[in-house]
Amino acid sequence: MNVKGYFITGTDTGVGKTLVTAALAALFKKRGWNAGVMKPFETGIDPGGVRLSDAEFLLKTAGADDPLADVSPVRFRTPASPYQASLIERREIDVQDVIRKFRLLQTRRQCLLVEGIGGILVPIRRDYLVIDLIKDLGLPAIVVSRLALGTINHTLLTVRAAQEKGIAVRGIIFNRMGKREVSELDAGQTKIIGELGGVEILGEFPSIADPAPERFTPDLLEEIAAKIQFDRLIGG
Repeated sequence: MNVKGYFITGTDTGVGKTLVTAALAALFKKRGWNAGVMKPFETGIDPGGVRLSDAEFLLKTAGADDPLADVSPVRFRTPASPYQASLIERREIDVQDVIRKFRLLQTRRQCLLVEGIGGILVPIRRDYLVIDLIKDLGLPAIVVSRLALGTINHTLLTVRAAQEKGIAVRGIIFNRMGKREVSELDAGQTKIIGELGGVEILGEFPSIADPAPERFTPDLLEEIAAKIQFDRLIGG
């Protein structure tokens, strides 16, 4: 692989970035890569809850042993953008510390998969957005989008914003979001996005009921690999 990782962003909140990132990390591990994960910003944290946070889910699925404080250095209880959460909880966000943690994790891993938060223009600070973080980390982006009416607009806006910022968009992965089959209408939308956006459509992420780290069995991982052209990602 010619790059040291990917930044997994999305067209919105709840499009499946965490599932896609976890699956990619597990696939890299299955292929023999020393892959790591990072979720620099996470909000809506429930420290006493039984549900794994996104960062904990990524670590468990990837089988990574990096400290949570490095993998997810900025965490808020408030379920909002990092900027809004920081205002509510009266905490400053140190972006440079996040970048230092990223560089540290990079030294430990052949490949580092970084999951964003929300969409590409979500504010981290008043003057700093997710798109700025992607640019500063220097990683190519993978865009996760949903297969639904309106996805053409949302996806092309995300791709165009990244391209105008000088960010390489490696491709788009569409999440079925519970759909068992891809309709002719869905297939037509993905084709149009590929044509108008000038980006590669990597494929459709399969629907996974009640996702949990242990559900990523070798058979399921190979199914995912085939559907999202994973071996082409390894080739850079």
